Amino acid sequence: MNFNIYTGMDRFMAKLPPLIPTGEDAPESTNQESAQQNPADSSWTVYSPNVLRGNLDNDKDYSNDVRMNVGWNSEVTARQKGEKAPMPWMSEFHQQPYLPSWDAEATPKASDQNSNYPHPSLSLPHPTLSLDFRMSVTLNPRISVGPTPLGHRNWISFTGGMWSGSWGSGIVLPGGQDSQLIIADGSAKLETNYILQTHDSPPAHIVIKTHGWRTGPPEVLAQLADPELADKVDPNSYKFRLFIDMETGDERYRDRINCGMWVGSGMRRGAEVIYDAYRLS
Repeated sequence: MNFNIYTGMDRFMAKLPPLIPTGEDAPESTNQESAQQNPADSSWTVYSPNVLRGNLDNDKDYSNDVRMNVGWNSEVTARQKGEKAPMPWMSEFHQQPYLPSWDAEATPKASDQNSNYPHPSLSLPHPTLSLDFRMSVTLNPRISVGPTPLGHRNWISFTGGMWSGSWGSGIVLPGGQDSQLIIADGSAKLETNYILQTHDSPPAHIVIKTHGWRTGPPEVLAQLADPELADKVDPNSYKFRLFIDMETGDERYRDRINCGMWVGSGMRRGAEVIYDAYRLS
């Protein structure tokens, strides 16, 4: 075997990173800076007679409220101070690649997953969430289609509604629908389609589609199914989460709406569904 081919290979290999000092010689961690977050823009008003600014209150500090703004800004903080930002996936003490702790019992055949974690030292962009709009949809009584191979199917049509957010406001046109699937434990898989109309003159029209789950204890879900009892249910006692897609051909909104991504957190109140939509960026 010709070993000369390995001569000079160090010219093409990346240098190993220097050892990270530990103990008394270790520099102070900058991770505390990453906990400081900027509050979301509260300059828009939720369109509701009972809510002036939704859950945006200028008298409160929302810097730690994940509903307003979720993200990591340790890199930005470090740059402002002229320091080298820590890798987001590096541990606090040893600056080594962060690897999650896998449950050996849950994955007995993959006990070596830590070593197989793809590119553990690679730093990828972190997504952020910001409150973008609030939606209120009013409902007709549900129509029970009955048990199907997939579960118990309900059909619920929309009578209207209203919405408001950082990029506009308007109404929900009648005629939308929720094709709802109830599974054995009472959880509801939700799939909705409806149209928004803006307050502009002439108005713009936006198609909105959502899909998600409403889950929780069976007794709580049973109360939600009864419009007379739904008002009394604490929205924190169950989970109502949505993925939201929107599209429009109107040039006034297409750059803001098309290709956007949102997640929602909502509640059922009588014959009405209310949710906050958070833009994912």
